[in-house]
Amino acid sequence: MKRKIKALIRHDPQTDPADHAQNPYYEHISERLGIFQVILYFSLFAFVVLSFLSNTELITYQNFYRFFKDLNASVEGVDVINTDAVSYPTDTEQSFTLYRNGLAVAGNRSVTIFTAAGRQTVSKTVSYQHPMAVGTGKYLLVYELGGTKYSLYNSYTQVYAGETEYPISGAAVSDSGMYAIISSSAQYVSEVYLYNDNFTLINRFARSGYVTDVAINEKGTLLALLTSGTRNGVFSTEVALCEPGEKEFKATAEVGSALGLSCAFTEGNTLSVLTAEGVYALNQNGRVQNSYSFEGLTLACASCTADGITVALRDSLMSTEDTVILFGKDCRVLAEERFAEGTTQISRAGNTAFLLSAEGIRAVRAGGGTSTLYPMRADGRIMLAIGRDEVLLCTAKKAEYVKIPSR
Repeated sequence: MKRKIKALIRHDPQTDPADHAQNPYYEHISERLGIFQVILYFSLFAFVVLSFLSNTELITYQNFYRFFKDLNASVEGVDVINTDAVSYPTDTEQSFTLYRNGLAVAGNRSVTIFTAAGRQTVSKTVSYQHPMAVGTGKYLLVYELGGTKYSLYNSYTQVYAGETEYPISGAAVSDSGMYAIISSSAQYVSEVYLYNDNFTLINRFARSGYVTDVAINEKGTLLALLTSGTRNGVFSTEVALCEPGEKEFKATAEVGSALGLSCAFTEGNTLSVLTAEGVYALNQNGRVQNSYSFEGLTLACASCTADGITVALRDSLMSTEDTVILFGKDCRVLAEERFAEGTTQISRAGNTAFLLSAEGIRAVRAGGGTSTLYPMRADGRIMLAIGRDEVLLCTAKKAEYVKIPSR
């Protein structure tokens, strides 16, 4: 019986339908695609070999060692600072910023970096009169405000130190590692120097007005210059959008007649712009999509980050009551509340803004509702928001972790 079954399912080569399904045309195409696949493999191999040969100076034991040390320091399994306090050297002037979920402290004499777990990974001696620290993603940039020196760091060490010919007035760093420095020249009031992640100058943008801020998008494909100055006897603020490597601006747009203060890229290459009289949201083609006027109110303090803009407005400089407005990434109003205590600092994390005042810390969240006041003494401290309910309060000696209770 088994032999009969096997005989029934055995194919006859003369009558196998699979053979009849073969087509010379498709066989020829298959052969050509196979040859093309082999050519692609050889091209990839040649590209890898040429890349190694043309960058032999970068392929060193030290660079590989630093890469893996930096990778190890940056991927610690903590989303936010996970320690009650961290201590660092005291300096006359200090600048604080979050870096890779940890804390970076730039002082006159040293730069110190902590991981998210509170472990110190960098302690570098410097000599900066007015240190400023900025940076996310690949690098931390520390520069001397009003001076000519700057340096870049990863989570493990200093990777580059540079110097400009004229004083530095500002800087920005992209997650991609591209960075820009605002300075000047003998011919222009402001010049912006754009560098790639290998510290090579790729663009110089000259402006006749004062560049008050600069921003680079996350992927390093778009640069924004915020410039204020007088043109034909009229004061105005302009945004110029540039693509790295291109000599001409991609687009320009005027954003009112008030002083430009700050700008930042949010999602989808939307640029949020803060001026003394309002806020604006521009798309990547320079078109204003949304705007909000302060309507004569005085700007007391503000925050402009990739999460959006937050402002505290007052009726006059003598007033102590604030109207706090939380804007989304497209400059639409997410929350608006009025408080009796005067706000001295604002720090933003996602859709939560933290307000520092003499009475303590208040959290304002998108959607409105009752805000939370956490009474405490916070005079002389710098506040950094690290989560929906968490902030760091930095003094000259240490940074303390504070959790704000939610209602």
